[in-house]
Amino acid sequence: MKKHPFILLILILIFAAAAPRPARTAAAVLETFEGSPSSWVVTQDVSGGSITRSSAYAAAGAYSARLSTSGTNQKAALYITFSDPASAHTWNERTATWHWQRAAVYLPSATVNQLAQNEYFTLAGMWASSSPSTYGWYLRVTQGGALVALGTPASGSPESFQLFGSFPLDQWVELEIGLNTQNGPGIKRAFAVVVDGEFYGWYRQGRLENETYDRAAIGILSGNTAKALVAHVDQWRSLTTAKFPDGPDNRPTTNLQEQVFTSGSGALVQYDWSTWVNTPTLDPAYGLYPAESRVQAGRTLDRMPSVANGWGEIEIDWPNGTPPTCTGYCSAMIGFHKEINREENLEVIPIADGSGVFNLALEAWVGSAPQILAQWRIPNAQAAPGRNMPEPGDVIRARWEQSGGTQIRVRASYYDASAALWFKDVIDRTFTATNIGGVNFLDGYHEASSITIDSPFYAIRRYKVGVLSTYPEPVATPTLTAPANAAILTDTRPTFRWSSVNGAARYEVQLDSVNPPALTVQDAAATSYQPPAPLLYRTYYWRVRALDDSGLASAWSEVWPVTIGADANAAPMVTVYNTATPTLTWNPVSWATGYEIQVDNHTNFSAPLFQDDSLGAGTLAVVVSAALADGMYYWRVRARRADGKWGAWSASGSFVVDTM
Repeated sequence: MKKHPFILLILILIFAAAAPRPARTAAAVLETFEGSPSSWVVTQDVSGGSITRSSAYAAAGAYSARLSTSGTNQKAALYITFSDPASAHTWNERTATWHWQRAAVYLPSATVNQLAQNEYFTLAGMWASSSPSTYGWYLRVTQGGALVALGTPASGSPESFQLFGSFPLDQWVELEIGLNTQNGPGIKRAFAVVVDGEFYGWYRQGRLENETYDRAAIGILSGNTAKALVAHVDQWRSLTTAKFPDGPDNRPTTNLQEQVFTSGSGALVQYDWSTWVNTPTLDPAYGLYPAESRVQAGRTLDRMPSVANGWGEIEIDWPNGTPPTCTGYCSAMIGFHKEINREENLEVIPIADGSGVFNLALEAWVGSAPQILAQWRIPNAQAAPGRNMPEPGDVIRARWEQSGGTQIRVRASYYDASAALWFKDVIDRTFTATNIGGVNFLDGYHEASSITIDSPFYAIRRYKVGVLSTYPEPVATPTLTAPANAAILTDTRPTFRWSSVNGAARYEVQLDSVNPPALTVQDAAATSYQPPAPLLYRTYYWRVRALDDSGLASAWSEVWPVTIGADANAAPMVTVYNTATPTLTWNPVSWATGYEIQVDNHTNFSAPLFQDDSLGAGTLAVVVSAALADGMYYWRVRARRADGKWGAWSASGSFVVDTM
């Protein structure tokens, strides 16, 4: 993976190549703890603590192993041995070695709830017992049952990281720990934790040297508290060759999956390389972002069908205010056709040029540098006037599809949240992918998807990823139904109707005296619209489009004309102004110390076209200074009380500007 000068947060999504859930190898119970401790096949490791057979709790049978300590750095643990030497692995190998251990664990709340803020005990681990013995992975339990991983990054000094999960108390829990080894730029040694089916992993060591991982333990391995600790272990299973854990595993198998990082859950999130030590944050408002230095993270989805043909999207936020001007990689991206243990992937990513202007780029990363294949200028940011950049609520959506045996077609769309507008397929490029800088992205190994944050100034609120058949195509175009095309009506407030569309969250209606219409009169879930005030005697044009829940719009319907004509007994229409700056008047309020007026072309007054809150108590008429285009408008007034607070708004009135 590329080395940017900015903080790098990469979310690696691993997928299985086959659609069904992969078959598992069920591990036999290695130790039931029903016999006397001297007969147990797992080794007891005691230093200051004690290990006994107990009938107080049992996951199966009548007994379990009871492990207890009562002093700082005391130990009461059970372990097995295995052998996974670094020398058995070659650089850029493509077959990983797995070692899984599983046991039922019971942690009393009396043990965990007494831990102070900075106290912990180590519940499980896998490590190298001989020189260099600094290498190892450990699972710690802290105050309230919060889980922390401790591992060895590239620096060689152990570092800890919060898993954003907790250990269930006062119940038997299936705990499974796994070690994955695959030498290369990416994986190295990786630690996985499954707690009653909730998957936390991987946490990757930054390098292999000459160490041999040979020890896996569960119990009370160590602790920095002198308080009395108790844990129970039962039904130990050893599984050293399976690709997947054999115990409970709640990872989803669906073709479309979404993770909302604002939920704060660390389940399914993995922290890659040695950069998990740099405090990635799961914020309830902003989602996932790196709080410091260079961080890579991800979500493990290897129960899902292949996304060699697929799509993904991310929603962006600013966790630390308006980002400073930057150059290069400093926002968030979607990667795909990635090989996990190599610095090779395709990606759709915002890139800032030397002046800070952002372009959305399609590029191939082939180990040391990108090859840009297409670009599109990102819209200006309303939240940062004068700058074009990804801003809160913006969405990057990419889809990729193999074409023939040698090509990939990539299309990228962009949602500008400030304008509530989708820019569809702004990148649409088909290219040969079997040899880009010497890399074959269609070799069957490059099938992972990734999401990246390149600085602490950007966050990912949520992301979706799925197979290509789940891609959210735009909803269908509505069909106009009434009034009939080219109808002539005497009803000055006709009801306009259209067909409902599957997947539509709302419909945008435009009604105007020009063709094509430009004035939006309704944006709502309803499939009908009735003007709130009489229409003029003239010909109008109207059309409708549907929008899905993400704001992606269908094409506009046909434009139908409708003519409003007076019947023989019609009275003259009122409240029609032949000027673009009409004068609006109202009655006085006896207690008013001032007035505020609003004029808008929407009944919700969400963005008034004219507003004045500085009117004095004697002002009962206002000339609308903002020139209004021909069409229908709504207005309202409220009075200010003596205490400076505003009274209620009047009922909204309506008028028509007709300067033609």
